[in-house]
Amino acid sequence: MKQQRVADGFHEPMAHQTGYDEFFGQMLEICNNRPIDQQLGEALKAYVGDWLSENSLTEFDNYSDSAYSRTYLGRSASGWEAIVMGWKRGNTTSVHSHPQFAGYNFADGEFRVEIFEPVGESRARLVETLEVKAPLSLFSVGKPGQFDNHIHRITCLSEEGHSLHIYSDDALLGLTYAVEE
Repeated sequence: MKQQRVADGFHEPMAHQTGYDEFFGQMLEICNNRPIDQQLGEALKAYVGDWLSENSLTEFDNYSDSAYSRTYLGRSASGWEAIVMGWKRGNTTSVHSHPQFAGYNFADGEFRVEIFEPVGESRARLVETLEVKAPLSLFSVGKPGQFDNHIHRITCLSEEGHSLHIYSDDALLGLTYAVEE
């Protein structure tokens, strides 16, 4: 599959939030010198879940009727990044995938997460739908060097919501897919 940047209509330019160095630094300590596997996913899930239980994301109330917003908390030279997304009812992503590690931490709000499987060149078929009520964390581990991990679409069902996403590489290098019925 040809790699392309995920284009969901999010706000440009992508903001970088200051004041989250400690959060991001500790996240990187968990990731450094460890294989990307289920154990790492569980460690990140626990860390981010604990952090979110003590920290509100209302600072990121930069909503739009037309698209979710993205604010980077950090991006490392090794590729790891943490992004907060602000959502309003009806904001949705394209059907897309991510790098080897993708973690989704829903801090507040309600969401629909649709999970797809590939069925051909740039096409995918729906296989599962999750209704998510925050707080809830999910993660997926894929193949090294690939950007076809966890084909999905997220839609905000509540008036507003926030999620904190952790990726092992530039999330925007993921693939986009057409839905096959």
